[in-house]
Amino acid sequence: MMQTDTSSEDPVFAEFTPGTLQQYIDLIINRLVKENLPEIAGMVRLRGRLTDPGKVSGKMHYNVKIMDDGGAQAKADIPASLLSGRGIVAGHQVVASGVIVTRATAYGVEVKLSVADIQLSAEEAPATGTVTDQGRMTLDRLRSIRMVRNEFPAHDTITVAMIQSTSAHAQVSRDCLAELDKLGSVLVINPIQVNMLDPVAIAKSIAQADADLLIMIRGGGDSGDFEVFDDPRVVMALAGQTAHRVVGLGHTGNATLLDLVADYSANTPAQAGGYVRERIERRQRLQGDIGKELRLTKERMESLEKERNTAQAQAKSATDLLEQAGEQAAGFPLWAVAVAFVIGAVAAWLIR
Repeated sequence: MMQTDTSSEDPVFAEFTPGTLQQYIDLIINRLVKENLPEIAGMVRLRGRLTDPGKVSGKMHYNVKIMDDGGAQAKADIPASLLSGRGIVAGHQVVASGVIVTRATAYGVEVKLSVADIQLSAEEAPATGTVTDQGRMTLDRLRSIRMVRNEFPAHDTITVAMIQSTSAHAQVSRDCLAELDKLGSVLVINPIQVNMLDPVAIAKSIAQADADLLIMIRGGGDSGDFEVFDDPRVVMALAGQTAHRVVGLGHTGNATLLDLVADYSANTPAQAGGYVRERIERRQRLQGDIGKELRLTKERMESLEKERNTAQAQAKSATDLLEQAGEQAAGFPLWAVAVAFVIGAVAAWLIR
């Protein structure tokens, strides 16, 4: 009986370590980039607002953030000499040229632009002097801010500036408005849509808001998305607002420096709206109680005034009677004088 040889060769595997696998991924991605952009060998031009100068190390700014009006952002590595030499700071609209580079890390594949040249957009002017409002807010800088608590407005009609995301799908504004709508015409709300990843745009919106009450809301997201609310420009802008300031940024676990500056910090946007509604309803109830007490006091005063007028009329009648009795005492019997005296005494007792 013929026996079939069932043995087979072992499959051939490419052997990697974590380090060599990352290098292999780098090679594949870089080859894809160059194959898709052969005419410029991967060179691209990137336009947008420089929102974060990144981390300075040696002669480079690493992980600089450049963002467009829609909120999309890209990272770039830029020589420090290019930024300082051309007066480029966070907030400027720029045009950066360079090559796309990729790097595989333990957290995934990182893609960024290695900048060879960067220019200001035509509408921008170079910054002059020392710029102090960039970077993360330090403890010393936070201590230098004069913390003032702004009272909740006590007007019958309150104007509200509500700073929210430009996203058309943002449920957070509806959650907040669901609470505010319960107050009817008491509030006049002015929605201000802004890119919630752009510190320059946020600070500008806060500074220019003209209202009795300022509410800033944002939904949840990655922890890195909330670093913008620690930006000195944003913190300083909110600290300088004279309106009553309410923030509802993210969820319960999200905390920023704006929580320390605001007059009230809510855990969620819906809670921010609920806080405003409760404060106004409490004031309305208090006004109602005061009004009721004033009406009751007025009624008691009117009743006392009537009693006083009646007593005065009775006293006058008794006085007149006594005077008549005195004049006619000689012609009246003694008992009539006594009766008149008793009537006068009773009237005097009644008006005590």
